[in-house]
Parts: sequence; C-alpha cells; structure tokens
Amino acid sequence: MPRRRTDRSRPDSAMTYAEERVASEMGRVMLALYRAGMQVRLWPDALKGRASARIVPGPSAKRRRGETPRAVTGVGDSPLQAIYAAVERMNERSGAIVVPLE
Repeated sequence: MPRRRTDRSRPDSAMTYAEERVASEMGRVMLALYRAGMQVRLWPDALKGRASARIVPGPSAKRRRGETPRAVTGVGDSPLQAIYAAVERMNERSGAIVVPLE
C-alpha cells in the first residue's frame, strides 16, 4: 500500500534568517557564561510576553580577588533580552567598563 507523501511546500522547522541570528547569539552568550562557571536560570512568561533570567555562580565559578560573584536578574521581551539585561547588571555591579562593538 503506497504511503501518502508529506507536503514539503511549507516546512514548519525552517527558521528565518533573523531567528537563526538570535539563536546563534544566544548560544554564544550561554557558552561564555558556562565557561565562566555561571548557571543561567530562564523562565518565559507567555501571558505577559516577557521573560526573566537569573544568573547565579556555579560550583566552578571563577573567583577573583577573593570575591564571590553574586546572583543577578534581568527581564526582557525575549529570553535573549532577559539574559542581556542580567549580564549588563552583572557588569555594572562588578564595575566593568564594557565598550559595545557594532
């Protein structure tokens, strides 16, 4: 008995260019935080269209000058914006001077 072929004219799994860029940028951020020993806890709120992120030091977090990194939170319209807000807050708290590259 022949099988029915699936309609490939509209693939559901295809990502747009913008979605691919967001996904790759989020991967870079998560990898950098992972290498620094930080853990990211992320929870989206679909009802409000917002997302929250909390970055906490993991057991292998890099410590400098005897300081223990503290947890920070961030809120944004997307999970990536929430992570960026938390990273910006972490940089402000540590006194880091960050120059944005465009």
